[in-house]
Amino acid sequence: MSSISAVVANSPVTRALSVLGDRWTLLILRDAFQGAHRFEQFRTLNGAARSTLTSRLNGLVENGILERVQYSDAPPRFEYRLTEKGLALYGVTLVTWRWEHRWVPNGAGIPKSLRHKVCKHSMLPEVACAKCGERIELRDTTFTIEKPTSRARPMRRAKASALAVRRLSTVNAESHRGANAALLHITDILGDRWTPLVLSAAFLGLRRFDEIQSTLEIATNILTHRLNLLVEHEILQRERYSERPPRFEYRLTQKGRDLYPHALMLMQWGERWLPQTNGPTMRIVHKKCGAKLEPVVTCNHCHGVIDPHDISFPTAASAKKRS
Repeated sequence: MSSISAVVANSPVTRALSVLGDRWTLLILRDAFQGAHRFEQFRTLNGAARSTLTSRLNGLVENGILERVQYSDAPPRFEYRLTEKGLALYGVTLVTWRWEHRWVPNGAGIPKSLRHKVCKHSMLPEVACAKCGERIELRDTTFTIEKPTSRARPMRRAKASALAVRRLSTVNAESHRGANAALLHITDILGDRWTPLVLSAAFLGLRRFDEIQSTLEIATNILTHRLNLLVEHEILQRERYSERPPRFEYRLTQKGRDLYPHALMLMQWGERWLPQTNGPTMRIVHKKCGAKLEPVVTCNHCHGVIDPHDISFPTAASAKKRS
């Protein structure tokens, strides 16, 4: 296994996706952050089948992201509340909203703005460097590969129920039947395990089919499908680099580069909540200040770091669904 392959296999993003890499899981988290607690609320908002919703809720409980709280004795009934580990995904949710706000057509269920309670202004969330406060884009960072230390802790494995989720859902933004139409387009792209890993390979500078395939150790038919999906959604663009034989490489578009903050916040969550393995790790460095990047989500108006209690994430349940 190459050094980059080992890093990807050991990456906190890979570990996070073993828990979160599924369309329905992402939509449950969307609804939980907007105030849903009970089974029927989730089902109405995201349109999942009962068996699917039960499976995903159980997976989130088993992995400590939601907790099941009884609210009725006769008959016994439960609701689902975000734990500290679940609330820590708030930054991921905010940058997800920002991407949809910029790239999804009007009328797709996205609120026009968020309001920051601290500065009392409409705001857009930004990912910034915790040390120097500068906004972070893909071009602002570089990475090095670090060998494991003897102090590295073994990884606590995600529960099997979550790890079993591998398939790309047949439901998409166009066929969605739930009442909440927000954040559907990004789940078309990130709602399985493999597509975000292919995208992560692009963030690492990998462009050609063979190098992506060998790095991710992904089946060729799955990689072909995910690359075509990312090209269809204009996240990657296909460019010919050889005439005989005809061969192509895949380059990030601006729409694709704008997903980098999502990867950063997912990486941070994985580092915090899914402990490190003994394999090699990747150190992402902010070029401007030279420090190891510690990404934080900030308000673009006052530049303060956002706490989950600082913003009431607006419900989109009543927004006009895209026709």
